[in-house]
Parts: sequence; C-alpha cells; structure tokens
Amino acid sequence: MLHVSHGRKLRLSALIVLFPVDDYPWFWEPVDRSGLRPILLTGYDNISHGLVCVMTERWHEETSNFHLPVGEMTITLDDVASLIDIPVAGRLIQDDELDPYHGVEILVNHLLFPVEEAVDQVNNNSGAFVTYTALKHRYEHLLNKCNQLGEEEEQELSRVRPVCVKAFLLLLLGYTLFVGMNNKTINLLWMLTIRDLDNIGT
Repeated sequence: MLHVSHGRKLRLSALIVLFPVDDYPWFWEPVDRSGLRPILLTGYDNISHGLVCVMTERWHEETSNFHLPVGEMTITLDDVASLIDIPVAGRLIQDDELDPYHGVEILVNHLLFPVEEAVDQVNNNSGAFVTYTALKHRYEHLLNKCNQLGEEEEQELSRVRPVCVKAFLLLLLGYTLFVGMNNKTINLLWMLTIRDLDNIGT
C-alpha cells in the first residue's frame, strides 16, 4: 500500500521527539509489533477549519453517520485501519477513568517517574493523567540513559529499555489517536494497552 502524506510528517509541534536509529532492535521491534509505527509517517501540520466545521454540521450523532449530498457515509474501524494503516484488532479496553492511586502507580512502576513527580502529575492534572511535556522529558531522559549505558550494564539496560519504549508509545498514542480534551495531558488509561511489551500486538 502506498502512503501519501503530501510530504508532511507527524509533528509533535513543541513536542518534537528524538527517535533512536533503526539499528536499535530493542526499541523498534516492540514498536513494530504494536502496529503503531505507520503513524510516524502520517499526519498533517494543519487541518482546514472549514472542513472540520462542514463535517461537524453533517454529523448525525443518533446514527453515527455523515449526511452528505451524495448520501450517508459511515466511518468504520476498517476505514480507520485502511486510512492510517494500523491494525484494529485485539482486546478492547473500557474507557473508565483510573483513580489517582493507579495513576501514580503507573507513572512510578511503568515509566520510572520519581514518586514525588508522579504525585504532582496526578494532583496537578486532576486524575490519572500526565502532561505531554513531562512524558516527553521522561522519554528523552530514558533514551539518553539507554545510550549512555554500556552493554556490560545488562541488568540496568533490561530495566530501562522497555520503559523507554513504553514512554514513546504512550506519547505516540496520546498525541495522535487519543488526544485529550485539553490538548495538554495524556490519559494513563492507555498505558494498560502497552504495559506488557512481550505480548504487545497479540
């Protein structure tokens, strides 16, 4: 399938992130298994406000259809999978809010945030959320640490590398597919889908 993005790549605006080189299998293999790597090749710098307004006016919530001059149009998960070339398969997750305690637990255990910083994130964001900026800084810190550790420090590498990948995937998910209402935070609920890298994509 040919991907057309009109020469534009996904830009995380103020959150432009570094990627490891392609010869880092510890990083790219789980990203590929997740099926989310094609998202890096899609996206636009801007979206036409007029187009969004017109499509919003033509959306009928009762039927989940767009009513166009040529007829009704329904967007299915298969359409989404075809448009952005990611798999739509696997377990469903409930869109329930995580309580603040679980938010702190996820930040500390799965993203290696210091406890005080994790508590601040949850308190300042009124729930189990992390800001894009804090997650980006955590990801960059972990990536730098992975680059600085030598292969002889195998135990620390095996602890930090998976967390680095999880931070990247959560940033990718939160910025592209599951953007929050305030455009500043990522719901930690999505970490539940990527916390087990060994079984990701199955």
